[in-house]
Amino acid sequence: MRHDLIPSLHDVPADAAPSMVRSMIPATPAARRTVLKGMAVAVATAALVPFDWVISRRAALAVGPTSEWTRTNCRDAYSGGYAEEPSNWGGGPKACFGGWRMGGYPCNSNKRHFEGFRGYHDEGYTSHRVTTCSNRNAWRWTVSGKVYRCSDASTRTVWNDGESYTDLTISVCKL
Repeated sequence: MRHDLIPSLHDVPADAAPSMVRSMIPATPAARRTVLKGMAVAVATAALVPFDWVISRRAALAVGPTSEWTRTNCRDAYSGGYAEEPSNWGGGPKACFGGWRMGGYPCNSNKRHFEGFRGYHDEGYTSHRVTTCSNRNAWRWTVSGKVYRCSDASTRTVWNDGESYTDLTISVCKL
């Protein structure tokens, strides 16, 4: 094989038929480079956008406050004190105070109140952690030698019939 018989990139063979694709691209080399650059940017964007979605979702799931009152209770934050109340949402001990609903159901894998959406039977819950106990979101509680984290959130509950209610909810998460 002779190298001098290989046509150059810019020389058109005498018997070449025009390409339909080539006829749509302007003849100047700068225009071809612009099209190729655009294609490269599109491919890179298509490859990288899913990574951005994953990273931003992880960040969104961790946006709520995570500061914690580490004493055995939050009594100091309430001048009149308080008494523990029974769990009424997914079970759990009588360990926390306040909240329209409280219990083990709203605990996430980090042992804090979940953030985002969850559905259960005919109810949908959208929760966002809030600070209540001396500007903290959670506090520790000891019941019969077992330690729990009580974490606060504002939760909007929507039922299948469209009725909704928003109030403070508490997760009772065993540590």
